[in-house]
Parts: sequence; structure tokens; C-alpha cells
Amino acid sequence: MPDYSTLELNSIYMHQIALSERGEKGFEALVTDVPVELDAKDIGYLTDRFCDALEKRALGVVPSSEVDSPTPSILQEHFSSPDLKTTSQQLAIRLASSQRLTAKTGLLVVADASLDDSACVLVAKVEHQEAMQAELQVLENGDRALAIKRIPDLVFGEQNRIYKVSILFSPHADSDPVEGVLADIQNGGGFANYYLGEFLGMRLADEPEVMTERYLSQMTSAIQQSSLDADEKVQAQAALAIAIKSNAQTIDAKNFIADFIPPSHQMDVLRAAENRGVPMVAFTKDSRRIKPRLDNLKISLGNEISLVAPPHLVGGDGQVKVSKRTSSGSEELYDVTIEGVPLGSVTNTRSR
Repeated sequence: MPDYSTLELNSIYMHQIALSERGEKGFEALVTDVPVELDAKDIGYLTDRFCDALEKRALGVVPSSEVDSPTPSILQEHFSSPDLKTTSQQLAIRLASSQRLTAKTGLLVVADASLDDSACVLVAKVEHQEAMQAELQVLENGDRALAIKRIPDLVFGEQNRIYKVSILFSPHADSDPVEGVLADIQNGGGFANYYLGEFLGMRLADEPEVMTERYLSQMTSAIQQSSLDADEKVQAQAALAIAIKSNAQTIDAKNFIADFIPPSHQMDVLRAAENRGVPMVAFTKDSRRIKPRLDNLKISLGNEISLVAPPHLVGGDGQVKVSKRTSSGSEELYDVTIEGVPLGSVTNTRSR
């Protein structure tokens, strides 16, 4: 994962994506011809906002063969023969033509940048917001009053979270494809299809079902190899399955650790998860490939004993409980208790 704190913005162009004034229902690009002038403080403010979005939401993107977008070629040409004015204008025109009618007006920000000392281009769409500005005035008679002014096209406000930001990296060779990362703050863990596909000409490097399967496998490994005791591991694993099966549209590993891992073990599990490649950003969930693995937990015990039970019945307030024996000598032993359940049947089965 890139170190987004190393992001540096150099030359920056901004173009307006406005409603068409030619009677046609749609958008048009109002392009500019010179870079925006920002002092070091303003550039630092923009950089911090973009870094915050990337750290929380960015996922890898690669060129898609399913869409016919000129953006990858435009960027490839720019990396070969840098011309940010022309590149940014072409991208603005493409964005205006690919935006859905339900999208809003705003700015396209295109900047030559570096990340981890590697050349890249930052491309971000920032939508307008409305705000009210209050200014204290003194009237002719000496009375003080507030003058309220509506600002219809505010951008980069302190609370503004309506933007999409991508970093596209310079290929190592001219024949290599342009790849990068994308964060869509407006869509939580998802991505606007028109922006990812029709505008950028990209797709996610890993599809949601692949990322969900990896998340389950690697987070399970992190839990099992952590400093949690046996009962805490059982409860954490049950919570993991229940969280993936929930109606939530996204998965967020950091939130899961904060909510279900005891505070004294959270940093240990977080490091173990990061070392195993668990995505540390929220992403869209798709559990179709792993659904059979979520229906039951298998608890493997010594002496070839194993127990299978639904996750919601294991640990915590469930009927299957695991507790450590306080006087088990040098060997760490546990008692597994199953409370208040009827006995169905007992059958012979093959060993596995």
C-alpha cells in the first residue's frame, strides 16, 4: 500500500464541469488555460484532504477492456510527453461527456504529483455545495447586525466529503498499462460506475467477491495467530462471520477490530491483519463465494474432537461457551460447555 503521507502536488489545473448552456440536457467542460495559483498553505490543505480520502477508501484500479474510454491513452501520452494543460483539458471534456444526468456540477482537479518518490497524476472531481456566509456589520445608527449571504458554489469546505480522487502512476515502461488507486468518498465503500469505468476507463484490480474471500481467510488467520485467548478467538471468529453475513453493504477491517476485539489486543490483531494483506480500507462486500463457510463455525479441539455450530450460538451470550481452566497445571486446557439444547441424534460418520 502506498504511503499517502508522501503525496506532493506540483502544477495544478482546475476546470469547471457545468450544466450545458446550449439547450441540451447535460454537462460541458469550461476549461482553463493556466494553472491555479495557490500558496504553500493552500496546497498543503488540498493535499491533506486528498490524503485523508485515499488513506480511508483507496483501492487499486487497472485498465478495463469492457469500456472504451480515452483516459488511459491520454495519461499514457502525458507520461511520455508531459503536457498537463492539454491532458487536463482532455480529461475535463471526457468527464463532462460521461457524467450521468443525476451527477452534479463541480470542478475537475488534475495535478502533476509524486507519491513514494514516483511520478503520478492526481485526478479528482469535487462537487459544489451550497452554504451561507454570516458577516457582522455595523449599521449607520450604530446597531450591529448579521448579513447573510448565500454561497451556491462552495468547494473544498471543511465538512465537504463530496469528491472522488484517484492517483494514476507513471508506467515503468512505455508498453505497460497505466494503473493506480481510487477513492470515492461520496459512495462510501462503492464506486460510481460512470467515473470508474466510462471516465477513467478502469476497473477494480480485485473484484468485491475476491476481496471478501481474502478478508475472511486472512482475518481468520490474524485472529488465530494473535494473543487472544481461546474464548476470545471463538467470539471474534463468530463475530467475523456474523458481520460478513449482515445486511451492511461494505466491510471495514478497522471498524471490525474496534468493535469486536478487546482493546488490549486490538493493535496486535491490526498488525497481524495488515501483515497478511487484509484490506485496511472499506470496500463493497460480496459474500457469494464464501457463503457456505459463514453458516457454521468449526471448533477443533484436542483428541480429534471437533464441534460445528452456527456463529450466533458461539461465545458471548450463545449456548456454546469456551472457558479456560484455572488449575490445569503446565498445560493450557479449556472447557467447552453447551447449555440448554435438546439432543437430536447420534450417528457414525467418516473421519476427515
